[in-house]
Amino acid sequence: MPEKEINAALIPERSSRERCGVVGLYLPSADRKSQVGIAIKAKIALWHRGQQGAGLTIKDNNGLREHHGEGLVEQVFPEDKIDELVEGDSPSWIIGQTLYGTTGVWNKNNLQPMTTRSINGEVITVAHNGQFTAIEEMKRAINETVPDKASDTYIFSKLLAKAEGSSWDEKITSTLEKVSGAYSLVMGVGDSLYLARDPQGIRPLMFGKIGDGFIAVSETDALDKVGASLIRQIKRGEIVRIDREGIKIVKEGLDGDGTFCEFEWAYFSRPDSSYPLISEDSQSPEKWKSVYEFREECGRTLAKEHSIPNASFVIGIPDSGVPVSIGYANALGIPYRPLILRDHYDPNGKGRLFQTDYDKEGIQGRVLGKLSLVSNTKIWKDAIVVLGDDSLVRGNTSKAITRIVLGVVGAKEVHWIIGFPQVMHTCHLGVSMRAYEELIAANNNGGPKKIAEEIGATSVNFISHAGFIKARLKAGKDLVMPHNQKEIFLANGGCGGCLTGLYPVSPEGIIYKAKEPMPISV
Repeated sequence: MPEKEINAALIPERSSRERCGVVGLYLPSADRKSQVGIAIKAKIALWHRGQQGAGLTIKDNNGLREHHGEGLVEQVFPEDKIDELVEGDSPSWIIGQTLYGTTGVWNKNNLQPMTTRSINGEVITVAHNGQFTAIEEMKRAINETVPDKASDTYIFSKLLAKAEGSSWDEKITSTLEKVSGAYSLVMGVGDSLYLARDPQGIRPLMFGKIGDGFIAVSETDALDKVGASLIRQIKRGEIVRIDREGIKIVKEGLDGDGTFCEFEWAYFSRPDSSYPLISEDSQSPEKWKSVYEFREECGRTLAKEHSIPNASFVIGIPDSGVPVSIGYANALGIPYRPLILRDHYDPNGKGRLFQTDYDKEGIQGRVLGKLSLVSNTKIWKDAIVVLGDDSLVRGNTSKAITRIVLGVVGAKEVHWIIGFPQVMHTCHLGVSMRAYEELIAANNNGGPKKIAEEIGATSVNFISHAGFIKARLKAGKDLVMPHNQKEIFLANGGCGGCLTGLYPVSPEGIIYKAKEPMPISV
């Protein structure tokens, strides 16, 4: 059996979903080698958003050249493959994607960027970050047999291929008016590059200037890596076209803050990426907040909400838990000690364990591959240790680390501080939280004491809903306190469906609307 078939067999059934990093490059004046190098470097900067596969599609005068593969970007694009891709004319555009968590990941129909043909024979390329809802309606609309385990991106591309209209501006606009869910899209048709974001603004999509051209990426860190300057975030509901005539706003974006995914702040985004805190600042990057700053603020909030008496020192779990722990330690005047390190030389060192959910049972076994612990027992013996992490979803990693710190190196107590509230619900908007059975908080009714018992820790302490939201609010802006406490994230410009069970968009594509006005608490 071929290797890809073996890997595919390891991935269990799951609903169609994707959480990825996307890149769109329009730089026709540069030579092909430079363009390919920029696109791949930007993709590497987004490796943390998708580690199961990567792809690149190049459009030039001779048509399309594509390459997809399994693994990290550098594994998919070795030097000999790059040498092949740089041969040819200067491209019109390049689209790239890093893949995470799709049904039938290695099914050829699901590899991205995805290419299909319109009813007139025109070639369409799509790269997607997010997850569409109301999938059955989309299937009925395309009115053709859908392959087994086809992703929502595959279904969307088929829907787009059958769109009617006198131009692709009209076709793309009309197609997006028929779909719902969470999506940031980079699409190529002819010599034009299109960018689009869902009306709720759940997924990020950044727009930058590079040379005399433009680049779109999922996070700002990718712009920094390739020397591009950030222009703004694509607005929610906005559609933009880039071609030789310049930039055209095909559809104006919506006003207001929308409901940006809270898990982007807590876990998915790199600490050196930044996001606007309010929609009015979307074109003023100097007013944005870095993810690092946000996570550090979560640590300071945890210090107020959960002070651990007589703590010996604080440790951050690499990498996302480090700023949380530093903020906590600084607020309480407790020593911060980096006694748990990411092992960059181990095969598991680059991986993000949460994303290896196709083999959840094996996650604990990979913890000591990814992480190295300074095992000097003189440091640990009888210590009251505070361990900080970005989130606690399944508990696999925290259970393994707790066992080592208490049982192997001899700490007296282990207290966890978590920079994301209890995950009580599954996600249908792009995060691979598929079943209640795998959510440790949901299985323990959200009780910190029961969760601590399950992972073997002395205590587990989660940041509150209000504390998390306040950490990302713009200075001077009040927290909105709705009558229905489950609406707290939606009322404050965020999607916290996995925390409260209320989502901005239902699985059936219905937009949530509050039944009562939401007063402001000072």
